[in-house]
Amino acid sequence: MNEQVSDEVVQSTINRAILRARGGDGDIVEQVRRAFRSLQSLRRTERPEDINLAAAEHYMYARFLAGATGDPLVKATPVLYGAKKRLYFALGIQDRMATTRNPVLAPNTSVERWGLKGAKDGLRDYSDVNDGQPANRFGASLGTLREEALRYKRG
Repeated sequence: MNEQVSDEVVQSTINRAILRARGGDGDIVEQVRRAFRSLQSLRRTERPEDINLAAAEHYMYARFLAGATGDPLVKATPVLYGAKKRLYFALGIQDRMATTRNPVLAPNTSVERWGLKGAKDGLRDYSDVNDGQPANRFGASLGTLREEALRYKRG
């Protein structure tokens, strides 16, 4: 259940995505949002089973979510999502987690670790774009998480 993740490949993927996203308008949080959507699209269309791309996408989503909301609870999201995946896989119902026709990748602690790193970096981004304001908006990410989940549900 823990396919090998190459930290070097993941970091390179993240760096390239952010570099490409810098070409547009907006602060670092907006650039990270564009980078996340770019990685998400690539994963959904061309490389759905690439574990390194999955780790980079999880990093970028957590970084965006934390940066946009300033919610420190985002740091718990990767582990909670991993626990949900483990449960669904144990029950044989992992297909219920699918947001596309592609297979759901098995839970992976390295992917979760990258998600946590993204959340930490995003909380720093939040403070940077908000004149040093501390990222302590507990619960602020819940609405965004809900919207994203409903977006997938609608297809």
